[in-house]
Amino acid sequence: MKHVSYLMLGILSYFTFFSVKAQDKFFDPLLDPECKASFPELMETWNSTYMWYPGLLSAHKQKIQKEKSDNRCVNVDYPGNFMKDYNRTIFRKKIKLAEDTEIRWNAVGKVSFSVDDREINNNLKVYKLSSGTHFLKFDVMTENRLPALIVQGEGIQDLEGWQVSLDNQSWNLPETDIRYNKPSIAPDDSEELTVTILPDKYIVLRNTVCRDSLLELGENARVLLDFNHLEIGNVIVRASGSGTISFSVGESPDEALNEDIRGFEQRDIEPFVLTDSIQEFILPERALRYLKIACDRPCKIKSVRFDAKIWPVKFLMQFECSSQSLNNIWKAGVATLHASMHNFYLDGIKRDFLPWSMDAIISSLGGDYVFGDRQVSRNGISVSLMPLHPQISDWGIVDYPLHALIGLKHDYMRYGDLVTSLMFKERILQQLALYESIQDENGFIEADRPSWGFIPGWARKMGPEEYGKPAYAQMMLYQNFLIGSYFARLWNDDSLAKHYVQKAEQLKNSIINYFWDNEKKAFINGYRINGEKDYRISHHAQYWGILTGLYPEENYNYLFDKIIPAIPFYKEEISYEKGYEFLAYIKAGRKKEIFTMLDEVWGDWLRQGNTRFPENFTPHISLKEQLAFYNRPFGLSLCHGTNGVPPIIAVLYGLYGFSQSDKNLSEYTLCPDLMSLDWIKGCIPIKEGNINIHLIKEGVCSIEIPKNCTVHLYPNGRDGKLLTYKKAGVYTFRMK
Repeated sequence: MKHVSYLMLGILSYFTFFSVKAQDKFFDPLLDPECKASFPELMETWNSTYMWYPGLLSAHKQKIQKEKSDNRCVNVDYPGNFMKDYNRTIFRKKIKLAEDTEIRWNAVGKVSFSVDDREINNNLKVYKLSSGTHFLKFDVMTENRLPALIVQGEGIQDLEGWQVSLDNQSWNLPETDIRYNKPSIAPDDSEELTVTILPDKYIVLRNTVCRDSLLELGENARVLLDFNHLEIGNVIVRASGSGTISFSVGESPDEALNEDIRGFEQRDIEPFVLTDSIQEFILPERALRYLKIACDRPCKIKSVRFDAKIWPVKFLMQFECSSQSLNNIWKAGVATLHASMHNFYLDGIKRDFLPWSMDAIISSLGGDYVFGDRQVSRNGISVSLMPLHPQISDWGIVDYPLHALIGLKHDYMRYGDLVTSLMFKERILQQLALYESIQDENGFIEADRPSWGFIPGWARKMGPEEYGKPAYAQMMLYQNFLIGSYFARLWNDDSLAKHYVQKAEQLKNSIINYFWDNEKKAFINGYRINGEKDYRISHHAQYWGILTGLYPEENYNYLFDKIIPAIPFYKEEISYEKGYEFLAYIKAGRKKEIFTMLDEVWGDWLRQGNTRFPENFTPHISLKEQLAFYNRPFGLSLCHGTNGVPPIIAVLYGLYGFSQSDKNLSEYTLCPDLMSLDWIKGCIPIKEGNINIHLIKEGVCSIEIPKNCTVHLYPNGRDGKLLTYKKAGVYTFRMK
């Protein structure tokens, strides 16, 4: 750890100090050898897993998040209605046993168990079934917990054949995850690891002496501690002395040093009274990187540690290249996404600590490759979908549920099965039906008060406005109909598939007829709430136009060379929808621009000394302005998972040139591009295993592919020679 002493702290010189040292940092606590993780004790595991009604785990954990947010965060506002956290679920299965079989089960709450419609002693957790055919039913009721059931027994523990219901009438597939195989740990129990982070630096503000990890504070002393990692958890301090000791925290030095409690985004921490004996103080849970300690009388601090709550993950996708700057952007992007994982991919962990639809789905586009935590992504999909039997009154942000189907198709392609779509099939169909019910004669959807309206992202100085009929939202609905048709075919419902195709075609024609400006070669914003056309050009409709295939390919060059550079404020606000926008850039073949943007924006953020990426970048403004948001001095979230995703997308789809067939899910294509790099080493996780790749500008490159897939490789671009590999093994090639 480093000690830095200043009689008067100058924030700018402090950041200059950091910029010199930042490249030596580890960005993720689980990868930092200086951080120590506490792993849970080994517990009994079964060959089965807990089951619950689809979406209820998400609903219960969302309720937990909301309670935590209300307890800690100052400015919390949450739109719309979500899936209700039901406290009763019925589980049933019909089985045929060749011999007598003993079964065991566990559940949180009260269980009513019946065999062949005959109720059994409900105090039992073990029962012996005779051979033959039986009909099992478990009715699980809880108080403020997730109704979940785990059953162990030959021929019964397999998830296939189980059904779940909320009302004993309508039945669905159960939801589950392989991690929930311990009967003593319920799915809605906490899963986070405790990782101890020690201070990386001490910045002396006044009357403090640092002696290794011992701090001697004099009268009215002040010291600022930098933990380097921005996470959420509890700071534990051991101290002795007299008087009072107080603490304030922040994501930035400015926030932690702020003396006006009205500027805090998290609730103030009450001071502690010291005694001459050593005391241990556990600060309430906060998101922080910096901790300010102040005292009015002399005291000694024996130790300070930050017990961060970290989501357990495996780091699946790997990337390393010849550019240290790009390596740091990659690592900080992964760490930013990871810091936002707490049951969901969350919004700012300091400011509200809640899952939001757009954030959750964009985050899963990167997180499903980097971490492969399907349950976290599925929780986000459930939050994005509207609740069962949705009404117009359920809407918060009108376009946010449209992200859910994008996430559902991504889930299907990444993991290779229809399970998630089948679990949520009823909600998918009900949601699309609700959107259909509000379409006008042209197929457009409109937002009006009291909903929150349409919110594509924060970079909206050129529109579109919240209320009215924005073009980008109609494009999203068009894509949703296409995805609905895609799943309907996979569900073997050709009539439904045809219906959604017809809806999509009608909407496509209307979008082009009403929103395409042939003279400007761009899509206009759409209609205002008063019916007037908003002829302004913003980037939202352009990138959604590319992603949905509505923007004419022959105009790509004109769009990127003329239109986008001319959009006012385009480079002044970098919002959290950039993950989608980067996908559009790559689809249009404009990789160079995104890597330039990554360096100028994401790279600059790291050069300033930050270790996580914020919700909204506004380059070339003062530090004070960078930290402000919602007209609050520290309202910006400096750790926002969605802005950790653009570096991941840039690597996966830009440098690796990765794509996957949506017709044959085991067919992949790589069109790698070294750009200005000398070499790249990495790993792309796919459902069949890993694709390991080593690219060298001058020399022999290699690729290793797993079994049961086909990989097409374009070593020298789409116009060059195509190499196809259908067998597992290591193959070599050269790049021009």
